[in-house]
Amino acid sequence: MPPSEPFVKGETICVSQIQHFSVNDGEGIRSTVFLSGCPLRCRWCCNPETWTPEPKSGRLPGGKEETFGRFLTVDEVMKELARHTIFYRESGGGVTWSGGEPFFFPGNLRALAMACGERGISQAAETSCSFDWEECEDIVRLLDFVFADIKHMDGGIHRDLTGADNERILSNLKRLGETGPETVVRVPLLSGVNDDEENIGRTARFVREHFRQPKIELLPYHTLGRAKYRMLGMDEFREEFETPPKERVASLEALIRSEEVEPVRYR
Repeated sequence: MPPSEPFVKGETICVSQIQHFSVNDGEGIRSTVFLSGCPLRCRWCCNPETWTPEPKSGRLPGGKEETFGRFLTVDEVMKELARHTIFYRESGGGVTWSGGEPFFFPGNLRALAMACGERGISQAAETSCSFDWEECEDIVRLLDFVFADIKHMDGGIHRDLTGADNERILSNLKRLGETGPETVVRVPLLSGVNDDEENIGRTARFVREHFRQPKIELLPYHTLGRAKYRMLGMDEFREEFETPPKERVASLEALIRSEEVEPVRYR
């Protein structure tokens, strides 16, 4: 993780993109703000442009250049979000902070979350939970909802998949359960990698033990980010995985349910 530094008013934040009218990242109509910077290098990542905190440029077929990301102030982010507040309020939606890892620069996320809180906008975050809890606990308390990933329950396999073990992640998940925002644990599901009954069963039991309203969403692997690696000249980092068939996903959801955890779908 980068060293902690307070956010200074007027500084800029690298925002990879702002996706409006999203219905997959929480309840209602939402704007999902993708912040650049991430401590993990997940082998299936579909947003490699967010790994480092600066805009990334690449070339589309035909030679046209496209840039992912721009530097914005908090006021500029809020000005863009303000145009959509009527949709948040009418639908029960809001803003979802995503990435990358939105907690990668705590000062940035804190400033954004406080600005949204002052405007009464409901907030969610999508996080790997790979952050320093003491540094970020006050930000967590500003959130109404959290999507938190568990890539794998085995620390060694997790390290192979993401470049880091899961000790801090599981510790933060326990504390997240104690803190109390509504949470859905997400599992990016890779056929033959983490979709075995033992791993999903362990995940479900962990979630049941540490969350008052235990919920899991299984996210089958997809290839939507494949073109980005080619555009950005990052093909050496791209790996192919298999998507579990629908029948397998349904079977694992039944396993989750048998562990007294609610399987949910937002997609």
